[in-house]
Amino acid sequence: MNRIEALAHHVEGLFKELDDDIARFSGWSGIHCAFGCGKCCLKPDIEASPLEFLPFALEVHRRKEVAIWLEKIQQAGATCVVYDEHQPGAGKCSSYLHRGMICRLFGFSARRNKYNKREMITCSIIKDEQSANFENAEEKINDGGEIPVAADYYARLRGIDPGLGAQLFPVNQAIRTALETVDSFFYYESGHPAG
Repeated sequence: MNRIEALAHHVEGLFKELDDDIARFSGWSGIHCAFGCGKCCLKPDIEASPLEFLPFALEVHRRKEVAIWLEKIQQAGATCVVYDEHQPGAGKCSSYLHRGMICRLFGFSARRNKYNKREMITCSIIKDEQSANFENAEEKINDGGEIPVAADYYARLRGIDPGLGAQLFPVNQAIRTALETVDSFFYYESGHPAG
């Protein structure tokens, strides 16, 4: 396993733990995303680190689609280039398995306020359409109920690779940086650019 594959493997391991924590939280709280929603993906100010999109970039490299995705990013606006409004199924992510950490955390995690109390990070749709579950979850969280804390997971992500994990960029810039990092690595390692 080379360095890029090892980094992606560590990120995927962290994502597995996060997904398990989210499943537990969703199980006891009843909080869930509406089928086919994807509205959070349309926010133009989503930020992410390149490291959280390294598994996506590695998969794109394996499919030999790096140039295609770099072109899509060049033509994209501010919303996530991986979002596909025509994607069939539960969500609108065209690469759901390889989505970033921010995509996993939103709606199913907490932040600490200035009093070190945990507050859910979620959308108005969940707050409005699942108000009883939301209010119950907030109450249980205040009493020590388990929920992933976004800052804790980002700290762990930075621990995997501080260079790629520490800085946050607009989501498409983070994806582009991840793609360029993978493409450059394989170019210099093998002398064969992805493409």
